[in-house]
Amino acid sequence: MINTKMIGKRFAALVPMGVVLALAVTACGSGSGGGSSAGGEQKTITIATSNDAPFSFTDQEGGELKGIDGEMINAIAAEKGWKVKVFTTEFATLIPALMAKKADVIVDAMYITDKRKEQINFTDPWYSQGEGMIVPGDSTLKSREDVKGKVLGAQTGTAFTELIATLGGSQTKLFDSQAALLSAVENRQVDAAFTDSAVIAYSLVQKPNPKLKLVSPYEPYFPGIIGAGVRKEDSQLLSDINSGLADLKKTPKYLEILKKYGLGEDNVAK
Repeated sequence: MINTKMIGKRFAALVPMGVVLALAVTACGSGSGGGSSAGGEQKTITIATSNDAPFSFTDQEGGELKGIDGEMINAIAAEKGWKVKVFTTEFATLIPALMAKKADVIVDAMYITDKRKEQINFTDPWYSQGEGMIVPGDSTLKSREDVKGKVLGAQTGTAFTELIATLGGSQTKLFDSQAALLSAVENRQVDAAFTDSAVIAYSLVQKPNPKLKLVSPYEPYFPGIIGAGVRKEDSQLLSDINSGLADLKKTPKYLEILKKYGLGEDNVAK
């Protein structure tokens, strides 16, 4: 199932410290000072994820870690000789789980923000992603500037409802679900709709539809830079992930992962 949570979730506010303390009481101690292992055994890193497609999720059949971020950390771990273990929690509790040492690194399309950097350290950027503009397959609309006077759509409860109100459309329509929003574009109830680019791109990869088109290239109004997060004291782990990421970006596999989930060169980390 495609995750239709609003893009604002990725900008979610920090969880109160009380939650961190509560998690700490029940922490299983998977974190080990940057995922190190004793006795010469293979190093294991535990990644924290909210199990969201297409970012970081486990395959229901084999339990293998999938997704944009998931496959990137798998590639880095393979190069480093690490074993990857998965810890799943709600997105809002990813940072508290990391601080409570339930995991060693957050790998879940988390936007790098100044508030978050007060608590954790982020790796170098993995990729960028913001909202996408979806139009009928034969539409000539190419940017937000082109939608003045058009009928615009967004999903109720998302940041995009505020965005479409500023674009000078002749009318705005809100829909209760991602499916209803896409159906409205397909049936030409709206001329253009705005939603999370990675989610819609992945949806079209899974179920191609010539009646729908994600505008590309597109400069998002809500740009976001994605990174993995580690505890501030785990400087060696941070350095190791960054070096692995740099190596990954030099290979075709980096862009292949993005394209596999519907993203592309627009989303390459600068």
